[in-house]
Amino acid sequence: MPAQYPYIMEAVDVRRAQKPDTTRSKIIKTMALPALTRVTSEMLAGGSIAKLNLSFPQIEALEPKYATHGPDLDMLRNFGLAAGSEMDRWVFAGSMRVRKGGVVPARATIEGVVNAWEPDENTPGELMGCNHTFAEVTHYELIIDGEELFYFDDDENIARSGGVDWFAPTRRALGI
Repeated sequence: MPAQYPYIMEAVDVRRAQKPDTTRSKIIKTMALPALTRVTSEMLAGGSIAKLNLSFPQIEALEPKYATHGPDLDMLRNFGLAAGSEMDRWVFAGSMRVRKGGVVPARATIEGVVNAWEPDENTPGELMGCNHTFAEVTHYELIIDGEELFYFDDDENIARSGGVDWFAPTRRALGI
């Protein structure tokens, strides 16, 4: 297997997927992709010598977020818009430099609701920071350099990484 080199984020943007002109590249301060954590259940059998955290083919709630320099007026106009509408699909975009490989695109497509907006404290003459957090994330896909690394869609009942569908055996057992 060839050596892996670091991927360094050079630039970021957050925009509405259906409206690429809603770029925030001039106001974005930070973006945070959601943590991926599989659901676990603690088990301690009566005759066992160890407690186990059993891992299930489901994931914990995803909470992506981003911060801007100053208020994001587009987001505020549509704050709390319910999932399932045209306006709730977002692209978290990045330009990543690979130490030995040039610059590659990174894209996360997210369906969810921006349900928390929190401005930082500030004083006159300072840029106000504003934090935006998503909830009710029903779709998430992460693609780096054209390769799908993770895909989740609650409506489709699919979660996969590296092309492997974790929930396929469960869907087969359910007959769906």
